[in-house]
Amino acid sequence: MDVAIRGPGTFKDEFAEAFRTVKLPVLPAAVSRLLAEVNSPEAEVGRIERIIAAEPLISAKVLRTINSSHFALRTTVTSIRHAVALLGLDRIRSIVLSYAVLESVPHPPTSLFKHEAFWSDTLLRSLLARILARRSGIGDEEEAFTAMMLADISIPVLLTVYADVYLSVFARWSGQPNELAQLERDHVGWDHALASAWILEKWEFPPALVMVAGAHNCSAEQLRRQGLAGTVALPVMVASLLPSALKPDAARCRNLIRVARKELNIAPPAWPAIHDQVRESFDAICTEFDLAGHLALEVLNVLRETANH
Repeated sequence: MDVAIRGPGTFKDEFAEAFRTVKLPVLPAAVSRLLAEVNSPEAEVGRIERIIAAEPLISAKVLRTINSSHFALRTTVTSIRHAVALLGLDRIRSIVLSYAVLESVPHPPTSLFKHEAFWSDTLLRSLLARILARRSGIGDEEEAFTAMMLADISIPVLLTVYADVYLSVFARWSGQPNELAQLERDHVGWDHALASAWILEKWEFPPALVMVAGAHNCSAEQLRRQGLAGTVALPVMVASLLPSALKPDAARCRNLIRVARKELNIAPPAWPAIHDQVRESFDAICTEFDLAGHLALEVLNVLRETANH
């Protein structure tokens, strides 16, 4: 199936009928205000700072993140204004939107969904997308990180509010080596990337992020046909090839390295260093997302072993 990603406004048409009874989780009010400001053609840093500062939980997340070992600052940052000045608005936005996702996504009432594994996968792929965007020079690295954080958002949502249809598909994926997206297309005619785009559009996320998240399961050829090959959608697509912590498959790692070389011009000898960067960043920020992180070790080890051969 050739999955076509189209412009904003079309995802409602794709899923409105199938999801007409689905009640989506509600974003925190502060996040909704922040999204509205980010999307505004007259967005101002000062207003964005005030929105973040007015929400204690979001402010705490931003300050806790910037003061973590990941940034290794010599002095403690105590104000949002200082944090924005040090990190830049794009990095602040990626932290806030990632936090919003973590806070808004439900815990599906099924033992098939492994919360720790899902967020480990999400963080690993997001960190990888950021590094691939930086090394390839294709797209903005913070947009890559944020889009990858959002790309699989539909999975826990669908397992909670659309379980009568989606649970059987997810159960098939849990019990066999097939790719989830292909099983979804075979059984329901769409994949979770398109569903994520539909959800993000309903939540009024920036259209560029909606587009990239919705395209992450496309092939490079599909991205080229849609005019997205020279955009951040390409490193995000490549990062999405990293296998799940639940299925640390060496063949998928080899394919990831092969596609990165072909599409991003990242040669295989670069991968040990890329692995180390992902591992270091993941270890540093795990506590910020309240993850133990142990489930990521096996897939990272498989990636390292694959890169060294």
